Amino acid sequence: MASGFIEISNKQGLSVTLLPFGATLAKVAFPDKNGVNQDLVLGFDTIDEFENDTASIGKTVGRVANRVKDSKLTFDGKEYSMTPNNGPHYLHGGPNGLGQRKWEVVRHDPRSVSFSVKANEQEDGLPGDAKIDVTYTVNDRNQLIIEHHATCENAGLLALTNHAYWNLDGSETISDHYLEMDSDEYVEVDHTFCPTGFIRPVNRTRFDFRNGKPLRESGLPGEELLDLDNDLVIAKKDPPVTPTSYLRFWSQKSGIELSIITSYPVIHLYASKFLDCIGKHGEHYKANKALAIEPQFHSAAPNFDHFPDVSHRPGQHYCQEIVYTFSHVN
Repeated sequence: MASGFIEISNKQGLSVTLLPFGATLAKVAFPDKNGVNQDLVLGFDTIDEFENDTASIGKTVGRVANRVKDSKLTFDGKEYSMTPNNGPHYLHGGPNGLGQRKWEVVRHDPRSVSFSVKANEQEDGLPGDAKIDVTYTVNDRNQLIIEHHATCENAGLLALTNHAYWNLDGSETISDHYLEMDSDEYVEVDHTFCPTGFIRPVNRTRFDFRNGKPLRESGLPGEELLDLDNDLVIAKKDPPVTPTSYLRFWSQKSGIELSIITSYPVIHLYASKFLDCIGKHGEHYKANKALAIEPQFHSAAPNFDHFPDVSHRPGQHYCQEIVYTFSHVN
């Protein structure tokens, strides 16, 4: 069974490196406008560093991605209290979440790799259990596709995401990167960055990325650091249409563009305000070094009945997809 770094690639220059620990996206290499390969995600040089990381860099996180308010929830009439790991809150499946586990490699070919893991209440404190499979695939359209599949024997909760941090040109910050997102609403958070339960319109707020803008324009007045740590709700079309992208993220410096479509209902954006660690090639990763782009279910969904249901029950097949497309800015 493979335990080290695993590379998959296409013939067009897209190369992706993965790691069984945390089912981690460790490296994404793609040529810039000058034909020079750029590594587009943060990470580390060694497996030990990935295993000791506390910022979930590149990892598959869950069983419930993002925060559970005050580390408490009620499921099927029973109250659960989990171990806090983000102030008073339970974040990304807690200290024993999926990102802290070594996954089994169940399939591997030159363009695709699948990881599998089992989780239960004794390990992470969440109700129920799950057998989870994550597949990474690259294709000739310069796409990286992540598929999340799961089944369970006992009813519980499941809401996954990938927690890669993206920087498309290697700059010290992503302030000059551009972001466009088809979102009319965002999830309001309190001072601890936990959802309040209110969903607000983005109109006339710093969360309005519908026409695209540099990330530096999304900061709070008077503050230099970007403190994005919010869900943006993907806009629903009536009648439904097949999108070319829900989100576009690009760098004029490198000419690289990342676009995303997904089956998940929101995309959580975290501008790495609290990032502080030594990463690849000894670089000191600091605040705003990268943007974590996390397609997922609503943060704190188990705490609010009007948020999408993230219960997972026997006979129900959890099936979600994230598609990243890499190209060059026109």
